[in-house]
Amino acid sequence: MEKSYFKFTDFNLHVIRGYICNIFLVEYPHGLLLLDSGSINDVKRIEKYCHEHLGCSPHAIRLAIVSHMHPDHSGGANTLRRKYGIPIAAYHTIDNWYSGIGGRLQHKLDCIMAQSVARGQKRRLERTFFDPRINPEYPLQDGDYLPFFPDWQVLYVPGHTLHDIVLFNRREDIMYIADVIVNIKDKFLLPLPVLFRDKMSSSLEKIAQTQASLLLPAHGKFIEMEKNPHLFSHMQKLLLKPPSSFEKRVHLLSIYSPEIWKEKKASSKS
Repeated sequence: MEKSYFKFTDFNLHVIRGYICNIFLVEYPHGLLLLDSGSINDVKRIEKYCHEHLGCSPHAIRLAIVSHMHPDHSGGANTLRRKYGIPIAAYHTIDNWYSGIGGRLQHKLDCIMAQSVARGQKRRLERTFFDPRINPEYPLQDGDYLPFFPDWQVLYVPGHTLHDIVLFNRREDIMYIADVIVNIKDKFLLPLPVLFRDKMSSSLEKIAQTQASLLLPAHGKFIEMEKNPHLFSHMQKLLLKPPSSFEKRVHLLSIYSPEIWKEKKASSKS
């Protein structure tokens, strides 16, 4: 069984194996910080971990972060807020992603793709459909510090979507990178899809410039930069490779958000 608890100077870090991705609970004396809520079916996993490993109710979670709107990251947020009064922090434009007719279609497609990923991981089929509106109590901007947990700084890193954020803790020199880099059996990959390659390239440069020594991906094991000094040059090279037929199919199923078309129109005018 993989270790699920790590001690740092200022906090303890707990890793919950979610339906599709890692869910991180950061334990402080004054409360818990949840780094992404997982899928809607992960609420029961978060509840169980709090009760069995921390001896507390999820009411102890003072803030839940949503790094981006995909079902395995935002799916449980509304349920946790409704059941336990947990406020949500997310990038200020997050609710534009699934807005309108195109957004509703994209939401359904993303939920179906999430189930497909779970089947690929040999997980039992569980519910992934969720309320696609976050309405965060704390709308975040690039460079903000988290409410209640000011040792974590928000970095805006679009590419996978147009509202992705990561969280950097400078004191501990670690970063939660959500889906920016995927670590599958120590093979570093780009997320699917990368909808904005130029923006992703800039986002990778931005993360590299922090020189964080430990990266926490939502998919796969921790990434120790001392052991992977060429990680970011490798990721930039992946961006230059032509997409595979599978990547093309995922991309075609991921282009219905109205935000994508607004961005394309803005780019064509500039």
